[in-house]
Amino acid sequence: MTSAGRPTLPGRDYHAPDVFELEREKVFFREWYYAGRADHAPEPGDFLTVDVVGESILVVRGKDGELRGFYNVCRHRGSRICDPETQGHAKGAIKCPYHAWSYAYDGQLIGTPLIAPDELDRSSLSLWPVSVDVWEGFVFVHLGEPDEGVRESFEHQNDKPLQYEAWRMDELRTAHRTVSEVQANWKVLVENYNECLHCPTVHPELVAVAPTFRKGLVFEDGRDDWGVSIEGGGAGYTATGATTIPVMPGLTEQQATSMYGASIFPNMFLDLTGTVAIATRILPRGPEHTTMVTDYLFRPEVIAAPGFDPRDVVEFSELVAHQDYTICERAQQGVRSRAFTHGVYAEKDELPYLFNERYRAAIERP
Repeated sequence: MTSAGRPTLPGRDYHAPDVFELEREKVFFREWYYAGRADHAPEPGDFLTVDVVGESILVVRGKDGELRGFYNVCRHRGSRICDPETQGHAKGAIKCPYHAWSYAYDGQLIGTPLIAPDELDRSSLSLWPVSVDVWEGFVFVHLGEPDEGVRESFEHQNDKPLQYEAWRMDELRTAHRTVSEVQANWKVLVENYNECLHCPTVHPELVAVAPTFRKGLVFEDGRDDWGVSIEGGGAGYTATGATTIPVMPGLTEQQATSMYGASIFPNMFLDLTGTVAIATRILPRGPEHTTMVTDYLFRPEVIAAPGFDPRDVVEFSELVAHQDYTICERAQQGVRSRAFTHGVYAEKDELPYLFNERYRAAIERP
């Protein structure tokens, strides 16, 4: 017996400004949000800033070695302190470029030029704090009041990212970064990532190296580790599966010769083979604009080795990614139609459906 299929979200949920504003408050400000890599701020005073759907957040390494997060806003007159989406080093203190108020790495106000010591209570004017947590070298921020840490929260993720701790990703380093602007809603991108019914049509190069995807499947039959075998027993995220980059230590033969992927709610994609981890940060800019920031992570000794060249990995990954971006922009144009009240999820759309359900639960919570 056939069915009408499970409905997707309503069409307007993919483009309406009021829906996007609701998502800011109920999804992105109430979940652990992927902000970047801890190794991008390794020393005391090093910082990075991240855009959390319109809120700029400053993450700073303290003198005690801990990462702390703050709203990137001066307590004096509200000036933005550090430039958005950047990283750098604050020598001695974090200084606002407007009136030169300065803050210690722990957020305490320590300098107010031309203002007498008894004019203001500095102890009450620290930077507004934001929760920070790190998993496997990935930095997450939370703009609400988290009930649990990042690792604990991952127990509830549909894609079970904790199984990838065998890759020892905290030891990896970024060898290359790309930034892409996509004219599509962030949910269109997440739903696309979570299914492979489009793979034979959109990704001929990918299905050639990972034949399971040719069947529209995201997981290989007979396996419970969420992986798919690379053609010819290769270990690379390349057009042939072959690579000269050595396999990471501690992986099984099956892990080394497979592709894995995880969509971590709400704003992270993680793709792995035995030789590379590819982490993509999803930055929703508006209801129909998303920035995708992708870091290519390898073992530090591999990066340091003579002749290291990640181009074959980057070129293949970016080819696949931009095929997705193009088709997602086409989908974005379609969901705006007055005829598109909603779409349907087929049986192989189980992961997009589960994403849909988690999203609905987040939007509807008090």
